[in-house]
Amino acid sequence: MSTSIQLASTQPALSTPVEPSTDVVHVPAVADQPRLRVSGRPADLAAVGAVLGLFALIPLPPWLSALLLAGFIAVAPGAAILSWVSVPVRGRAGVTLALGMSAVTLVTVGAMWSYRWDPHGILVVGVVAVLGSSGLWYHRNGWPGVPTMESLRSTVKVPAVRLNSSLVLSIIALTVWAVSVPGLPGVDASLYGLLFSGTGPLIGVAIMLTTVSFALAIRARQLAAAVFALGSAITVSRVTTFVATEIPLYDWTYKHIAVVDYIQQHGLIMPPGTDIYTKWPSFFVAMTWFCDVTGLDPTTLAHVWTPVIHILISVVVYSAARAFGFSPLVAIAAAFVIEIVNWVGQDYFSPQSWALVMAIGLLTLLIRSREHRTAGILAILPFVAIVPTHQLTPYWLLLVTALLMIAKRVRPWWILLVMAAVAGGYLLMNLEAVAPYGLLSGTSPVKNAESNLGDAVGTPASWFTSAVCRSVSAAVFLIALGAAWWLRRNGRPVLVSAILAFCPLLMLLGMSYGGEAIFRVYLYSLLGLGFLIAPLLVWALERPARGRIALPAVAATLGMAVISLASLNSFVALWPFVYETKHQIALMEQITADARPGTRIMMMHPSGMPARIGAPYAEQTLKFPDFDKPISMDLGRDRAKFPTREQLGDLEWNVEQHPFDTYMIFSEQSQRAIEYYRRYRPEGVAEFREYLDASPKWEAVYRDGETVIYLHAGSGEEWWNWVAPEQNDALGIGGS
Repeated sequence: MSTSIQLASTQPALSTPVEPSTDVVHVPAVADQPRLRVSGRPADLAAVGAVLGLFALIPLPPWLSALLLAGFIAVAPGAAILSWVSVPVRGRAGVTLALGMSAVTLVTVGAMWSYRWDPHGILVVGVVAVLGSSGLWYHRNGWPGVPTMESLRSTVKVPAVRLNSSLVLSIIALTVWAVSVPGLPGVDASLYGLLFSGTGPLIGVAIMLTTVSFALAIRARQLAAAVFALGSAITVSRVTTFVATEIPLYDWTYKHIAVVDYIQQHGLIMPPGTDIYTKWPSFFVAMTWFCDVTGLDPTTLAHVWTPVIHILISVVVYSAARAFGFSPLVAIAAAFVIEIVNWVGQDYFSPQSWALVMAIGLLTLLIRSREHRTAGILAILPFVAIVPTHQLTPYWLLLVTALLMIAKRVRPWWILLVMAAVAGGYLLMNLEAVAPYGLLSGTSPVKNAESNLGDAVGTPASWFTSAVCRSVSAAVFLIALGAAWWLRRNGRPVLVSAILAFCPLLMLLGMSYGGEAIFRVYLYSLLGLGFLIAPLLVWALERPARGRIALPAVAATLGMAVISLASLNSFVALWPFVYETKHQIALMEQITADARPGTRIMMMHPSGMPARIGAPYAEQTLKFPDFDKPISMDLGRDRAKFPTREQLGDLEWNVEQHPFDTYMIFSEQSQRAIEYYRRYRPEGVAEFREYLDASPKWEAVYRDGETVIYLHAGSGEEWWNWVAPEQNDALGIGGS
C-alpha cells in the first residue's frame, strides 16, 4: 500500500500563501522545523476501511465491533468517493470523515424510508461497494505492491518526540485531573457547579495547566506537543462527563435514546404525531444501525458520545484550517481555541452534534471551491445528509453559502440553488410538523437572543453562571473583532473568516428557536472565531522577548488560561441537576414500561427522572402528547405563589378529569433546580408534598430520600373517545 509519511519544512514568516485567493495568514516559522505530513491514495484508505467494516461483521465484543465500525464510517465511504473526485490534499482528512458520516446517514435513512431495513445487510453492501470502488480504481491506475519491512523503514519517517516542558506540563495536568475524578460529587454538587464542589477545583487547575502547556508548545513550535495538549484539554473538559458519571448526563439525552430504542424494537421510525423527530430521523436511524450491527447498547454509546464528538470536531476543524491555507501550528491553534471556548452543551448524544461535524466538513469543501470547482459540487452531499438530520443547521449553512457566494468565494453558483431547493422542499413536505412551533419568532434580535429560562428569578449562583457564560462569549467575539482588525492592518484578507464568525448573528433577526437561538449562534460562530483568533494567538506566542519577558506571549497565555477556566465552569455549572443516576433511570424505565398509554407523569420542574426513556414513550405521546408536561407550564408566572388553595383545587380538578393514572414525581435534581432558578417559593415544594401526603386521593408509592413518587389512580374510562373528532382536536386531546 503506497501510503507514505515524510518530513517537510514549514514556510517562512508571512510568506506568499500557497492559495493566494484563500483567506489565510502565515505566521512566523522556524525554517528548518520539521512537521509530519501524511499522504496516501484514497483508494488505499478506502480498502483499509472496508476491511475494518468486514471485521465488524464478525461476532466480537460490542466495544471492539464499535471501534471497527467507527473506523469504517470514518475512512471507507469518504475515501471511496475521493478516489474518483479530485479534492486538494489539504483538508482531506476532515472531508473524508464528513463524507463518510454523510454517506452512512443517507444510506441508512434511505433504507428505512424504502422499507429495506437490514442493518447487517446494509454494512455488507457498503463493504462490497467500497472494495469494488478500490478494485476498479486499481484496475485503471495500477495495483498496490506488497510493502516490505525495508520499504516501510525507508518511507515512514516520524520525527523524534522528546520530553519537553510542554509535554511535562500536560502530563502533570492529566495527573491532577485523574486525582480529582474519584472525589467529584454528583447531585450533591454546589449550585455554583462542579468546579466549586469536592475535588472539582482540581479540574480547573488541570485545564489551566493544559492551556499553559499548549502555549509552551506553540512558542517552541512543537506540533506533537501541541496535539498532546489538545488531547489533554479534551480529556480534562469532556472525558470527565464519562468517567465521573454512571450514565449519560441530561434528561433530554434519554429522549434521544428512546427514539433509538423504538426503532430498534420495531424496525420503523415512530408514527406521525409522536414528536418532531419523526420528520427529522436520520441521526436516530444511523445510530440504530450502528448499535444493531455492533451490539452496543444505545445508553453506552450516548455515555461515551461527548468526548468522541470533540475528537471528531478537532479533526474537522484542523482539516478545515489546513484547507484554508493555515500552517499546521495555526491550524492546531484554531482547533485548541475552539475546544477551550466551546461551553455550549450541544455535544451530547444529539442530531446537532452529528450535524455539526458534517457541517464543518461541508464548509471545508466550500473553502476550496473557488480554486477547485468539484469541491463545491461535492459539498452538496453532506448538505443533503444534514437536511433530514437537524432542523436549524441547514439554514445556517444556506446563509453562510449565500454570503460566500455574494463575496465570490464559492463556485459553482448553482450549488446554492440546489441546496435551497433541497432544504425548502424538505421543509414544505414536513411543514405540518414545524408549524406548531412557528417558523419565525419576530424580528427583534434582543428578544430572540433571550435564553429559555423565562421569568426565573434565580439565585446568586445562577447570576454568577449567567455572567460567566455571557462574559466568555462576549470576550471571544471581541477578541475575534480585534484579531480581524489586526489581520486587516497587516494586509491579510479576513472576509471569509468574518463571514463564518459573524453571519450566524443574523439568525437572531428572525428566530429564537425556543430560547436556544443564542446558544446555536455561538456554536455556529466558533469555526470563524477560531480562524480569526488563531493567527493572532500564534503570532503573540512566538513574539521574541524584549528584555527578560515576552509580554505578548505572557498576555496571550494568561488570557487563554482564564477563558478556558471560565468556559469549563460554564459547561459544568448545571452539574447537580443534569447528573443522572442508574437507580433513578431504572425506576423510570419500570414506571414507563408498566404505564398504560394515557398515563400522566408530572413534576414541578423536569430534572433527574426523564419520562421519555424508552420505546413506550411513543404510545404515550400518541395517546396524550403532553403526558410528561411539568405543572410549571400550566402555572406560568403564578408558580411563584404555588401552592395556593385555588391552584391545588385546579390541579385536583384536572387530575380528576384525566381517566388514567397520574404520577407526581419529586427528585433531588428537581429540588436543586428549583432552588437554583427560584421559580417557586422556597417553602413551596415542602408545602406541596405535605398536601399530597395528607390527601386520600394520592398515594406515595415510592420514597427514597428526596426521590418520592405519588400516584393518583385513574378511573380508566377513556372519556375523550366519546366526543366528536372536531371537539377532540379543539381540546388538544390525543385519541387512541
